[in-house]
Amino acid sequence: MAATQQNPFTALPDGSLLEMDFLDSSWFQPHVSTRTFPSPEEVRSVALTQRGLRWPAKFENLGLIVKFGRQISTQEAINLWAIRKVIQNQTLVPEVYGWRVVQNGEFPEVFIYMQLVQGPTLAEQWDSMLVHDKQTVCNDLHVFVSRYREFRQNESAQVIGSVSHGLVPDRCLKQLPYLKLFPTRASFQDWLSWLWRRHDPDPQSIEDPWREILSDRGPIVFTHGDLRPTNIIVTTTSPTRLVSVIDWEQAGWYPDYWESCKARYTAAPDGEWWGWIDHFVTPNEAAYESFSFYVGALGLF
Repeated sequence: MAATQQNPFTALPDGSLLEMDFLDSSWFQPHVSTRTFPSPEEVRSVALTQRGLRWPAKFENLGLIVKFGRQISTQEAINLWAIRKVIQNQTLVPEVYGWRVVQNGEFPEVFIYMQLVQGPTLAEQWDSMLVHDKQTVCNDLHVFVSRYREFRQNESAQVIGSVSHGLVPDRCLKQLPYLKLFPTRASFQDWLSWLWRRHDPDPQSIEDPWREILSDRGPIVFTHGDLRPTNIIVTTTSPTRLVSVIDWEQAGWYPDYWESCKARYTAAPDGEWWGWIDHFVTPNEAAYESFSFYVGALGLF
């Protein structure tokens, strides 16, 4: 078994800053003083000529993509910066170059400038791939996922939340009440159990057999949180190989079963992809039973 890596994410960028340039990134090197980002106005204008304001703007000639909007957070840029610092094969994670925050009204608009990874998504290639190609790319995913799942926090400061020790960034949890930084697995799982019973005058009087299934003693590991084929970039040639995993906005510290549960959550149970998920992330059938009940009871499907 590979050794775990303790506290890999240190000296993180300050996500509250309105501007951040990662001057050691390939965007700025070797001409640090002369290269600038497209302005927010340019980004919006380009996005309107492409897929619209709800989608990232691509600057193909610059090898640049800009993810932007009021729902975007600088935490995603921090996630990208952090994982590239500690992962051995950095090409599997897009390089982040910087961000800008436009204060306009109650909700600021965030612009994250990052590397445009070339290649089709696994979703685009899947139906035309041979079984051997599917095995190869899932093996690549297994190696990559296993690598970042080795990361652990310090024993004295374990939390379930973002890499910056902020709120849990998972999309399916963001709108739920009393979301917070959870100091233990038990507190996180107690919260999930309480949520579906909270409208009863006496929530504790309702038995929850699914809570008993979730162990309080398992590890908390680094998790991508959205391993779906649209977030996986692959080669066009056979054997199909993994190029990059994108969309790290939900990444953070979660119970060890969360990656598998979320991958299944985003897949069609009767689709072929569902049957391949266990090839790259270890399944936990009991935990998935609890997870499925909670997301169903909370109306998250």
